[in-house]
Formats: sequence, structure tokens, C-alpha cells
Amino acid sequence: MLFPFGKLWLSPMESVSDFGFRKLCYQHGASLTFIEMLHAEAIVRKNKATLDLVDSYDPSVPTGIQFLASKPAILRKALESVNKDQRFSNLSVIDLNFGCPSPTVIRSGNGPALLKRTQRLTELLTLFKKQSPLPCGIKIRLGLNNAEKLNKVYLHVLEAANSVGLDYLTVHPKTASDSSQAPVDHAALQEIIDHATIPIVGNGFVVDGPSAKKLLTMGCSAVMIARAAVGHPWIFEEIAQYLDTGALPRKKTAKDYEQAWNSYAALAQSHGTKKKYYDYHQETFQLRMKGDLRYHAPARILNG
Repeated sequence: MLFPFGKLWLSPMESVSDFGFRKLCYQHGASLTFIEMLHAEAIVRKNKATLDLVDSYDPSVPTGIQFLASKPAILRKALESVNKDQRFSNLSVIDLNFGCPSPTVIRSGNGPALLKRTQRLTELLTLFKKQSPLPCGIKIRLGLNNAEKLNKVYLHVLEAANSVGLDYLTVHPKTASDSSQAPVDHAALQEIIDHATIPIVGNGFVVDGPSAKKLLTMGCSAVMIARAAVGHPWIFEEIAQYLDTGALPRKKTAKDYEQAWNSYAALAQSHGTKKKYYDYHQETFQLRMKGDLRYHAPARILNG
């Protein structure tokens, strides 16, 4: 069966993934986009700041929402909110995050801290698949640390995901304790692909056509792109072109980046995006216009 969500996904990124940026990426070839990760407990408490991030305004833009949840009761209530609250209309998929390496997330017992808790994880996934009103999947790392990776906790997670029949599993093949520049483990990713009965989405250092093709050739059904899309929404159509023809993209000019910024700004302003998103993308595109093509994290730009 044809994987229904396409091959090129835009990752949920904090302070990055607003409606304007998601739509811009969709216009340039992203097949599925994600709102930034939200705490399921905040959704249940009807926290206004959290609910204001649910900006799935346009049904033509395939949009997923990603929750952070560790308690089945909270997850059930959050899913009920998705099913009943009009703010969650126009969504395509629901995702649970077990991969965020934030120390705050891990200390609270969320994200990668759950990967070794097989019983709790299975309980969450069983409820998730049963109660989700939309197709659902999860995002994982290979473990909280290298010891968990060596014990292959990721295969226990995969077994649970297979058994409940999730619609996909996204894998960032590093541990939560690895640095952002640490290499991904393609051997572990291949092991997951070989044992999976559900589609696998590859994530991590997908920055161009060749890196995307490597994961798809390994057997991934799709790839998830994060940093490479920031300030460069063309990455999706560039990858698609490479997959079709093998052609590499032309170098973008300052004029290209200026036009992309203008497109984003118009979308953001028309939908009243939050200032943090607008300021971040404005600074990023201005850096691109000046020839700085490096990735700059939101915390560095917004707090620097």
C-alpha cells in the first residue's frame, strides 16, 4: 500500500514551526508538516499559551500535532480534546514524542526517559492507537544513553509499536545524551527497518538529496527534515528533484532568500503569528541574504 503521508516531512521545531513556515515549506514540496511539540497536560488544563500554538488554519496544508505525554490518563484526555475542540480541526496525524533530549523533559520522566519503561510505554501506545481520532505514530531515539542503546531498548519499543499497529515510527538514530553533532547510527536504523512491520521514518542529518536517498534506499518510507529547512524552504523540492533525476540544486541568491522571507512574512502577518516565530525567521532569512548559511538555534537568536 502507498504510504499516505508522502516522503518528505517537516519536523516539529520549537519556536520555528508556525503556520507561515509550515505553509511555505508545503508550497516548496513538504508532504507533511508538524506544529511544535506540545505538553499533553497543558492541553488538558486548557493552557491558553499552549492552545494558541495550535495553528492548523489551512486544511490544504497537511499538518500533524505532536504531544509529550507520560501518563495514560492525561493522554486519553488530550486525545478527547483533539476529537472535540474545533481548534484541532484540519489535522492529519497525531504524534507522541519519546525523543526530545531536553534535560527538563527527561527529568520530568517524559520523552526518552520512557524508552526503557516497556510496560508503561506499551500501555501508552495501546491507548494511543485505540483512542486516537487520527492516524498516529511516535518519534524515538535509540535510548536515553549509550547503555540503553547497547541493551537495544529501541527494539523493545519497536516491538510495542508493531504489536499495536501504529501508522508509523520516526527514528532519530542517536541517544538522547549524544551531542547535536554526534553522527547518526545507520546500522541501528537498519536493524529497526529490518524488524519493522510498520512504516519507518528516518530523521537526523537529512540535509540534501543524497542524505535523503540513503535513508529511503535503506527502507525508510519517508524522511523527516529539521534544521536543513530553516531559512531554506526549497530543501523539499530539491530532494524531490534529486530523487527523480539525480540533479543537484543551484545555489540560492540573496534575492531568493528575500523573496522567501517576503512570502513567509505575508503568511505570518495574515494569520497573526506569535512574535517569537516572526523574529526568528526574520533574523534567519536576513542572515541568509548576507551569505550566512549556518543553522542558528532559536534560543541563540531570540535570546542573544
